[in-house]
Amino acid sequence: MDLTVTRVANACVLLELNGHTVLTDPWFTERWYLRRGEPLGLPVADLPPLTAIVATSFAANHWDLRALKEYRHKDSTPVYVSARLMERQARALGYRNVEQLRWDEKRELAPTLSIEAVPAGRTLVWRNNAYVLSSGPTRVFFGGEIADVGLLERYRTGAPAVSVALLPVNGLRPVLGPPLVMGPREAVAGANALGARVLVPVHDAHADDPLSLIFRRHGSGEDAKALAATASSRLEVVCLPPGERWEYEAPARSV
Repeated sequence: MDLTVTRVANACVLLELNGHTVLTDPWFTERWYLRRGEPLGLPVADLPPLTAIVATSFAANHWDLRALKEYRHKDSTPVYVSARLMERQARALGYRNVEQLRWDEKRELAPTLSIEAVPAGRTLVWRNNAYVLSSGPTRVFFGGEIADVGLLERYRTGAPAVSVALLPVNGLRPVLGPPLVMGPREAVAGANALGARVLVPVHDAHADDPLSLIFRRHGSGEDAKALAATASSRLEVVCLPPGERWEYEAPARSV
């Protein structure tokens, strides 16, 4: 298989792409004020040596410094982040190859794997990244902390379609204020804008914790699946429980 996806929790996902392994938005340890609301799909100790770690935002459920400290292959694993603060934090934990990727910057992770940072809005004054991972004909879009469909529409005007889009779906928002991330309708629209064949929902569960008194969930992956089923779209929505390994089946090449 060209691509397999294992969701760990929230937007933390293990991507296996043509023999390369990439971990997104690491989150393994809960806080008293911030709970997963779902089981942990994979402990840090069971992670394989990673080709890279990528993080979209410095929020604690996308950038888990406690867990990053416990990862065993810090010397050899590059880390790509969205903010200079995150770069300093990773280096302080012992990671040697850390880089803040600015929007539209690209890097070659291996002869058969590249990464591109894509605009994903801001948290306060800090930029959030989305990422596109490309290996051969397979392109994966990961937007762990993105709310604006327009950003995906603008990206797509100058870029090829992606195979799989991993987008937030719970529409988390404060009691007063705009959404922090996409809800089901935006995720389906965003995946279609990217030309994706498959949408894998992330940022879905939300626990009853102190933060839930302020931030409320507005939708789910199952809602996105139902929306896609009623729309005139070829989009498939794959809702992955934590720990379940899903294999992407690329369309057969014409001869």
